[in-house]
Amino acid sequence: MNGRKILIVGYFGFTTAKKDGQTVKTRLYRELLKKHTGKDTRIDTFDTEILHTKPWHIVSLLWKTLRADKVVYMPAQNNLRYFFETLYALSLVFRFDILYPLIGGWLPVFLEKHPRFVGKMQKIKGIFPENDPLTRILEERFGMKNVHTLPNFRFVEYVPAVPSSNPEKFRLVFMSRIMKDKGLSVVLDLAAYFSKPEISEICPLSIDFYGEVAAQDKIYFEQEIERYPNLSYRGVLDPKEITRTLCKYDALILPTRYAGEGVPGAIIDAYMAGIPVLTSDWMYLKHIVLHGETGYIVPIGEQETASYAGHIKHLFSHQDELNRLKINAYNYSKQHGEDAAWSIIKPFLA
Repeated sequence: MNGRKILIVGYFGFTTAKKDGQTVKTRLYRELLKKHTGKDTRIDTFDTEILHTKPWHIVSLLWKTLRADKVVYMPAQNNLRYFFETLYALSLVFRFDILYPLIGGWLPVFLEKHPRFVGKMQKIKGIFPENDPLTRILEERFGMKNVHTLPNFRFVEYVPAVPSSNPEKFRLVFMSRIMKDKGLSVVLDLAAYFSKPEISEICPLSIDFYGEVAAQDKIYFEQEIERYPNLSYRGVLDPKEITRTLCKYDALILPTRYAGEGVPGAIIDAYMAGIPVLTSDWMYLKHIVLHGETGYIVPIGEQETASYAGHIKHLFSHQDELNRLKINAYNYSKQHGEDAAWSIIKPFLA
């Protein structure tokens, strides 16, 4: 890999200091490559966020692309729609490889709407979905033979004491972008239910929120969180503080309905912290949250809030079961470390 130039193109969010799932994963890849490729390989980046306000920076993107030997391409849908075909054409002329680590699970729907991309996608160096079901869809439905599962990963920043326990109260945490599509209403319904005196007496519950609040849901969230004393908003966590913060809780809740959901980084963060996950039966989540082993999968529907409440009350009253899930979650996290990720992508950077 001596003298190689690798360009990472993605939404880093440096201009606005964003810390959502997309920016976190893009930055993780930058750190992974910097750490493992060696000093003779130059890692360059282009933050596509700047194109929203300064579109003429496309010239800089093109210049950096032409100088690269490998392009690690991590687009959102708009960038894929408007830039991928140009990038692909340039790769044929200037002979650089394109590696495409997926963020989320939206690519199959995108390809169904835009089938002209399929043939070109089949010919790039590698596509790296976050889970096996998504890999199989791309192989079987779109005939792709260049697909390799690369699980969402994290660096180990802190080793928690597992299991930790607090039998006085069940401590629930929501860490994701705070928006209705992530199941915000379900969490608020749970807060209302556990605020009832007859319920709080037998199962005291606190719910803390971490994450950026979506602009369109900001007023709704701020109004609702003031209604219940068992709710708190704790702001946005620095990535290096996530594990040592989450390990203080008993479970992560993520009742998402987000259309582009793949393998949420919040779930991997929870596992790294040694806490189980309560999540909805949505998209690919049942393949990352093992029901009854690393958490619980809850069907979406009229009984959803009641199902979440039932699992919470059960775990609070059965601390041995809660501790078993915590240990399982932490053990499962070892499949999502940096070494596992590097071993998969390394051969494509040679």
